[in-house]
Amino acid sequence: MEKIEETNNTNIAMETIEREETINNETENIQLENSESKNNEKEKFEIDESILADNEELEKVMEAIIYVEGNVPISRLRNLFKCENSDIRNHIENINNRNSKSAIEILEIGDSVMMTITPSTFGTLSAIYDKKRKKKISKAMLQTLSIIAYKQPLTKAEIDDIRQSDSGYHLKVLMEDGFIAWKGRKDYLDKRQTYGTTDKFLMHFGINSLDDLPKLRELKDLEFNRNE
Repeated sequence: MEKIEETNNTNIAMETIEREETINNETENIQLENSESKNNEKEKFEIDESILADNEELEKVMEAIIYVEGNVPISRLRNLFKCENSDIRNHIENINNRNSKSAIEILEIGDSVMMTITPSTFGTLSAIYDKKRKKKISKAMLQTLSIIAYKQPLTKAEIDDIRQSDSGYHLKVLMEDGFIAWKGRKDYLDKRQTYGTTDKFLMHFGINSLDDLPKLRELKDLEFNRNE
């Protein structure tokens, strides 16, 4: 009898596990279908041809999308508006020209575009919201930033080795200012964190992408916010 009960209990347990696996599989399938459905709906969405044919209306919609989404890949705009990168840049230039008296402009950063504050307004806002005093960056810190910008991603040890001195303070300040950030581990064997530049770095220096980095050689009068 005990063997029969043990067998029955085993069968019941197996059936329970099988039912749970079936439920889990069905749930995963439903979630996958819902996800695919949402993606398909997003991909199927198309802007009305009448808007695409009217540059003024097209640019209004483009501006609104950038405002709502914040950071928009150029590839997304290209797909939505059925045009080339050069056309998108022309439309953005038109939008900025129309809003020339605004404190906001659309800026191309890397492979994306986003709305940002104009440089002339940024200085005023910094004075209002930032109680820190502006200081010019030292040559040593500029060297650290340049090393990271040109050779990223780098670990602290690699930066120290290139500079032949400790870069701990420089990294701390540059991270606080948002010009560099952690970029992940070196590799699956080397678990040390690496450093690289940020979108704020590109925006602050008017650099569209890292391909424009030679301009950094001219940044001798670079300014950062610092505590006194």
